[in-house]
This record gives sequence, C-alpha cells and structure tokens, in this order.
Amino acid sequence: MQFKLLVDVYEQLEKISSGNTMREILANFFKTVPKEDISIVAHLTLGQIDSQYEGIVLGLAEKSIIKAIALASGQSETKVKELVQKKGDAGLAAEEVLHKKPRTLVPVGTLTIHLLYETLHKIAQTSGSGAQEKKTSLLASLLQKASPLEAKYLTRIVLGTLRMGVGEMTVLDALALAYTGEKKNKEILETAYNICPDVGEIAKTLAHKGLKGLEKIEIHVGRPIKMMLAQRIESLDELTKKMPGKVAVEGKYDGERVQAHKDTTGKITLFSRRLDTITAQFPDLVKHLEKHVKAKEYVIEGEILAIDKKGRPLPFQTLMQRRRKYDVEQYAKDIPIQLKIFELLYLDGKAQFQEPYEKRLAQLQKILREGEGVMPADRLITDDLEKIDRFFHEMLDQGYEGIMLKSLSGEYQAGTRGWNWIKWKKEYAKDLGDTFDLVVVGAYHGRGKRSGMYGALLCAAYNRENDSFETVCKLGTGLTDELLEELPKKLAKYKVGQKPARVHVSREMEPDVWFEPKIVVEVLAAEITKSPHHTLGLALRFPRFLHFRDDKTAEQATTTKEIKEMKNKK
Repeated sequence: MQFKLLVDVYEQLEKISSGNTMREILANFFKTVPKEDISIVAHLTLGQIDSQYEGIVLGLAEKSIIKAIALASGQSETKVKELVQKKGDAGLAAEEVLHKKPRTLVPVGTLTIHLLYETLHKIAQTSGSGAQEKKTSLLASLLQKASPLEAKYLTRIVLGTLRMGVGEMTVLDALALAYTGEKKNKEILETAYNICPDVGEIAKTLAHKGLKGLEKIEIHVGRPIKMMLAQRIESLDELTKKMPGKVAVEGKYDGERVQAHKDTTGKITLFSRRLDTITAQFPDLVKHLEKHVKAKEYVIEGEILAIDKKGRPLPFQTLMQRRRKYDVEQYAKDIPIQLKIFELLYLDGKAQFQEPYEKRLAQLQKILREGEGVMPADRLITDDLEKIDRFFHEMLDQGYEGIMLKSLSGEYQAGTRGWNWIKWKKEYAKDLGDTFDLVVVGAYHGRGKRSGMYGALLCAAYNRENDSFETVCKLGTGLTDELLEELPKKLAKYKVGQKPARVHVSREMEPDVWFEPKIVVEVLAAEITKSPHHTLGLALRFPRFLHFRDDKTAEQATTTKEIKEMKNKK
C-alpha cells in the first residue's frame, strides 16, 4: 500500500473538528486497507511505528533531521534550519523545500507503508560509531521517495508531532465500524485491548479472525496488561453496600505503579501505568525482584516508592527524578526505592487475573520473600469498619495517601474502573475537597504580572463512552511563577492550531491556545457545582494545581461519569 493513501487521510483528519466525522473517515479508509497492511496502518494512524510498550526510539537529533531534509531537497542545511524556525514545524518546512527542489532531484521510486515502517525500524536499531550519519542517510532515502505532502507527515512521524487528535479508542471505534459494521462491538475490541494494548495486533486479529479471534486473546509475558483502576465512595459506611463481608484493606501509596514481567529466560521487564518500558530506570528494582520473587515466570504489580534513610516515603515528585536516561546508577544511590507488591496476574504458565483476589493473594504470598527493596503491601483483612478506619489513620501516620479496599472474591478487571477496588484517601476523610486527574486542553494568556506567559489552563475530564474530553475547570491557582515560566516549553510539543476533534469546549470557555489532550495534572477542588459554561455541565469550585501526573495518559484521567456520580452523591 502506498503511503500517499494514508497521507490523504491525514490531510482530512487534520482539518476535522468533529470526533464522529473522524471515526467515519477512518472506518471508511480501514475498509479499503489490505488485511496484511492493517496492523501497520493502525500504528501509523497514531503516528507510531509499533506499540507504545516496545519503547522504540528513533534516536534522530533535530540536526540530523534537518540534514536529511537538506539532502533530499538539494537545499542547504542553513536554509532548511531557518525555515524550520520560521514555520515552527519541521513538517511544513520539509513540504516547502521539497516543492522547490531542483528538477534533477526526482522522487526515487514509490514510498510504501512497508518501506516506511521497515526503514524507521532500521533507523531505531542503528547504533554505534557513525550511527547519526547512517540514520540521517536512511531518513534522506525515504524523503527522496516522498512527495512534498508525504514529506510533511513523514517528518512529523519521525519527530512524534503528528498531532491529529486521534487516540487509541478512536482507532478501536473505527475498526469496529469497518470490520463489524457496528460501533457497539468496540466493547469487544476494548476488552481485548486491555489484555493486549497493541492496536496493530488488535487490528490484525480482527481482520483475519474476527471478533471470536479477539475473544481468545490471552496474557503474554513481556507485553503489559492495562492496569485496573479503583472506584471511590463518599463515606466508609458505603463499603458494606458495595462489598459486603470481609475485604482486603491495603495501603494506598503516592508512588509509581509498576507491572513487572519475568519470562522463562529470567528476563525481567518493568512497565509503567502508561505502558512505557521503565526497566532501565530501575536497575536496583530488577535485582531486588530477582532475589526476592521465587517463580520461573510471572506478572506482578506493585507501587514503587522513593524512601528516606529511615524507610519513610518521599513525595511522588522525588521519585520522578529516577525516570532518567543518564546517571541512573548515581540516582539509584541518591534516591533508594521500595516496591510494595499487591497483585499477581500470571504465574508459571497460567493466567491468574480472573481468579478471586483471595486466591491471587495466597499464590503471591507463596512466591514472595520479603527483603530489601521488595515487600508485600501493608494489608488487613476484616469486615469491621472501626478496624478499617484505624488502619486508614495508621497509613496516614506512616506518610501514605490512604487505603485501598478490595473484594476478596473479585477478579482483576484490566483497564477498568470497577467496584472490585475502592480507594479511600485523606482528602475524602478530612472533607477538605477531592482530587481529580484532569487533561490540559487549552491555555489563556496571562495578564498583569503573568503577562507574556500562560495565566491559566483549561482542563477537561475524559468521557469514555464518547472518547472525548469535556471541560470542567479553568486552572490558575497553585501555578507558581517558576512553573508558569516552564509551562510554554512543557506544552509546546502538544500545541495545535485549532480545537482538537475529541475536545468539547463551549464558546464562553474557548482558550487562546489549544493543546492536543496529552498532559495530565492533579487538581484539588473544594466541591463540584453546576456550570452553564463548561461542556460537562459541571465545574470544579476553587480548583488548585497540585502537580503533573506524568505517569498517566489522557485516557487514564478522571472520567466524566465519575464526576457526575460524585456530584449526585453530595
């Protein structure tokens, strides 16, 4: 299949401001894609060359990309660099210079999606002496085959700046429409995607084996499972209605959730909540797991905490300093960690996630040897609310966030916010408000002392049913002067020229600057009130910025359904 056909779709999607129209365009396009190409097309639609958990990095410096564009166009590197700076978009610069290339530089052959895919993988695998030169040459060879329009999108894919507003759920919706004719079948695709978070694999399986093939998808060690999420209650008295009988009460920690996979060769891979591969950032944790978890093959989950010399937890932002590419060993010494293990999903050839939690715990206890850096989550099993409340305050005294309440008979609901897990945090108990994970979709220019920078952010919650983002607050409080100076740089990668298709904003709340929904922030608010201006119909009163949640994707943000349920309970 020619890359040009996909580029024509990119052009349409870039101009679309309706999520439904976007899905229709994609569905109609997917119907025309050969079955052997659908996996690659699904990835490229998201601007990816593989699933996120593979952690593929092209490793092309901006200087190399400019050089590749210059080689393909016959223009000087200086001229290309100046144009990139002027346009603020290397893709637009590539398109323009290739329009003006000398007639002697005609496209060499046709650019197919297979050639594009294979060459980009080859670029990612190139290393060692002279790697940048080889990578540059490979990219230039693709650009030489590209039309000006193809060059625009090829350059954006390489830079990770495709920014069309298409998300994984958008692709699943479109695949359901294309292959089954009914959007409701997206639920089957999403269930499979929660076990196998790879749109390419889902698309390929659907195309070749249909919905029945998707229902047979199983856990594969080395491929992450989407993590289960918890519901919330307004008072502990509600617990007996939601989970009658004894429950597991565990500490809730302010750390980074991790899923650890060990295969039969002994290789251990660590995945974050975002499905990023983070093994290289935590070599000390890998050693702890090798020593203290006794099983040939497993998938377990826990929370990584940064700890001080006395073993007390340090803030989440301290832990985030460990997410580094360089000086990893030094930071491992400076910021020691501890893993609190609370879940077993796979053990020695058998999936465990559909077993009752009580059984999963028993299996976990058999293979876990508590030791340095690795230990079970703090846990109590009881049906006594007074004991639960006492345990809750013990967790707070130890510096933790609160508690998790888990059904002993419940299965692990991958990628779902189910009632088998309930969270109870200090914010709820103190009645000082609640915290929300919201997505930044826009910004307003600052005034007065904030002039020349962003003065406030427009934030939204995620509507899972419609795969859209609905605004719920304008956030300015809690943004320090230092943070305000950093914001333009942090958000620059996600800045777009028009409203993203999946974002719903009223005319009254329209921001000065739009952002693709990617960045998640944690916000504390006093209460939820009705709002005629926010598209959710509700607004957070007195919202205050707490910190960025770099460990979460936009689709893992607080949902519109959660906020509505919280409002109804008040």
